[in-house]
Amino acid sequence: MPKTNRFRRGLAPLAVLALAVLLLGTAWLHLGWRAIDVTLEDQAGDPAALRGFTLNGRINWNHDHSSLHFSLHDGYLDTELVFDDEDAPFLDRPMVSTDQTYVVATSERANAERNAAEVPQFTNGTVTVQTVVNRVDRMYTLRVRFPGKDTRFVRFSAGAVDLDQPLVAESWVTDTPYELDYRYDYAINDPGTAVRESWSDSVVDARPFLLGDTPVVCWERDYLGRAPGLYRMNGLTESEIADLPRDGTRYGEEILCGTTEIGSLEPFYCPEGAVEALTGAAMADGSSLLLYLDADNTLWADLVDENGSCTDHQQVTELPAGDVYSAEVYVRTTNRDAVVSLSCRTMNPLGAETPLGSKLAAFRVQDGKFPLVHCQEQDPGNTAAAAVLNAEGNALLLGWYHDAPLPASETGNQPEDGILLEVHPLTGGTSYRGLLRSGIDRDWGNLYDAYSQQRKDRYLTFDPLEGGAAT
Repeated sequence: MPKTNRFRRGLAPLAVLALAVLLLGTAWLHLGWRAIDVTLEDQAGDPAALRGFTLNGRINWNHDHSSLHFSLHDGYLDTELVFDDEDAPFLDRPMVSTDQTYVVATSERANAERNAAEVPQFTNGTVTVQTVVNRVDRMYTLRVRFPGKDTRFVRFSAGAVDLDQPLVAESWVTDTPYELDYRYDYAINDPGTAVRESWSDSVVDARPFLLGDTPVVCWERDYLGRAPGLYRMNGLTESEIADLPRDGTRYGEEILCGTTEIGSLEPFYCPEGAVEALTGAAMADGSSLLLYLDADNTLWADLVDENGSCTDHQQVTELPAGDVYSAEVYVRTTNRDAVVSLSCRTMNPLGAETPLGSKLAAFRVQDGKFPLVHCQEQDPGNTAAAAVLNAEGNALLLGWYHDAPLPASETGNQPEDGILLEVHPLTGGTSYRGLLRSGIDRDWGNLYDAYSQQRKDRYLTFDPLEGGAAT
């Protein structure tokens, strides 16, 4: 018995020590979580103004695959840390990119093939073939990307042109050919200023949307026989392109010619009187939104049903006469609403742009109509990074990336320590201001990766309906 009592008395200090370690560990983890968690700091106005708003986003770190998701809804902030988030690196919104290539014209191919010659190769497995051409075909390639879906391509010609002088065209012959590489066929990198300026470098808005499973793009101007408006993009995937029949030769090898058109653009909705289509978006009930300018620089909003028929037509605002117009649909938490940043700029002969004005337009859709169309001025030098309507449709929540002040001992770019929030009633004024802090201002927020020996700088993004993230 005495031995047993001594044994139990010996366990007591161990139990106390274990409890202390547990409590310290809990406190350590709690403090660590507070250091990286997103927090909401009220700065001015009534926090009740946040009711009815929803804004979703995430924080990611360089050299790390974890994500801290946050959701601000009705004034409450929820967060969730996801380790090894498979979508963490390189998050993108749906996007259309436009490639322009100068490929040997069909009428020149036979002569170019006869004169082709191999030049000394500089890399293993790649043979460089050159020839001389006098005429090229200007080819557009549109590639549309949606998160989680295969990239699709449409390629079409802007017409063949004669060169001012014969130029060398080059092709790379590899063991793993890629039909969409601009050096897959005989191509020229720089055909000269006159040819470069003979066609537009922008034909579609960069933001596509889905109509069912089909991507839709906004064709900007009357060009190449296409009117401004919305077009279904019937593109092919890389594997489908690789299976296309070969229709030409390059240095004796059968290839898919770089002048062969791929896929198609099918008109969906092209309104009369449109001079420039700015952007489109998928809305509730299968409707589509199109914003466009007429000849008087009046901005119109059309709501289009799934059959391509206009169900509502509303004037939004007037924009000043300029050289460049743009419209960006902000990330959304519901397809009932769309908030769009509008800008107008002039451009001098050297390409420098000068802002003429900027506006913010908000739309709500219900039963094929616009119950709400609102437009207000905004500072062109300080446009918001995010904007959403509240449930009542009487106020906007705007968000700007907020820069943390640098310590006196450091130089360089200011890190983003959060998102500055403001609630703007549609009648004017500001009813609330707050700051979503990212945690970078806290000691434990400066995470360090021992393997890469770099600080894990954090960056903020907003989550759109379409998947991916808006950066």
